Amino acid sequence: MSDFEAKLQHLTAEQIEVLYSEYISGEKIPLLIERYGIDVAPSSLIKAFPPVPSAALACPYCKVSLFERRKSRTTHRWNESMAFCKTCTHRHYFPGRSRWRRDCTCQPCLRAREQAKEAQAVDQRRRIKAHWSLANRKPLALHRLSFTHKLQLLAMLEVRMDAQHNYLAPAEQLHHDARVSPSTAMDAAVLQALHEASILLVDPDSPLDAFSDDLTPKAWRDKVRWVANVSLDGQQRAALAPLYRVLHKELSGGPLPQWGVQIIAMIEALSNEEVCAYIAARCAEHGLPFEARKKAAEVATQLLQDHPVRHVCSLANSAIRGALSYIARAHVTKLHASNTIPASMLAMGERALRQQWQFSPSGYDTHPPRSSLNQLLFDVLLQQDDHGLERKIGDYIAQLPLHPS
Repeated sequence: MSDFEAKLQHLTAEQIEVLYSEYISGEKIPLLIERYGIDVAPSSLIKAFPPVPSAALACPYCKVSLFERRKSRTTHRWNESMAFCKTCTHRHYFPGRSRWRRDCTCQPCLRAREQAKEAQAVDQRRRIKAHWSLANRKPLALHRLSFTHKLQLLAMLEVRMDAQHNYLAPAEQLHHDARVSPSTAMDAAVLQALHEASILLVDPDSPLDAFSDDLTPKAWRDKVRWVANVSLDGQQRAALAPLYRVLHKELSGGPLPQWGVQIIAMIEALSNEEVCAYIAARCAEHGLPFEARKKAAEVATQLLQDHPVRHVCSLANSAIRGALSYIARAHVTKLHASNTIPASMLAMGERALRQQWQFSPSGYDTHPPRSSLNQLLFDVLLQQDDHGLERKIGDYIAQLPLHPS
């Protein structure tokens, strides 16, 4: 019995019920206190009424009825939220009565919730292992992989390889300077291509929060780990360190004639992405939206036929500065100004050809850290000391073996 409830000890149970009825009906509280001789402040009278047992609820631990406090005549329904056990510290919070969900914090309830959470985690892990099982996925022989897949896989290993644990680390654990490709969009495309070819498999031992409840590939999220499903001996999955060494040695031998078409496609795609990623980064620095990416990619493809990557980036930088000047001069929106960048680049590129512009590096012509794909393609495979930035795409293609002049 609380100190407040002791204030009504001199009343019988019947008198308490009559008093409560008069209180609920709106009788003035000071008159009730005087009439029944209660030593309590008017604002605390409701606290003096004993709680009432709940016919529908019992304590799951003590097996006795739970109690509810009496309702004040000014109580809103969302405050009528709790039943409690007089024997232990268990509390029952009524769903829907409160604006916020509350859970009992008694020790048995805490243990029960922890056990339920552990059981749910065990069941989720069982379903994950069944869905993403590696046991029935036969590894692919390395020599059967295409050049493109070999290059993509080696780039992934360069950036994400955890040789100690023999998996590719989640993207969220990478240093922000570690880059598979020039952009996160191209990173995602490379990962998807390798996964669809069964070269990379989802690691079923990845953290549980990397998977959705339905186990569909929400594992694309950056928290998941990956297993290389490639064999060097035709039987067992290779460990990542020897797989990396074999791939790197093969690419270091230079381009093979049968790789020609794929190398050309990679040079073109990577150069285009370098330009688009540069535009996106420079726009972000100036708070400009970059929604004309498709048009920018089309323009970059056209310009890269006649200009090196570095020159096209220089044209992009000039177009961005022109867009900023357009905003200040004409008071147009940032989106409107940003959408002029591709056309401005194309116009300047055509003028640069006619007037034979001499491009020189400027303080604005900065590039982010080079991607693994760029280094492997231009430094390791093609052995170009300009990193694929200083010459036209056609010049690199012309040096490929058995490529017609």
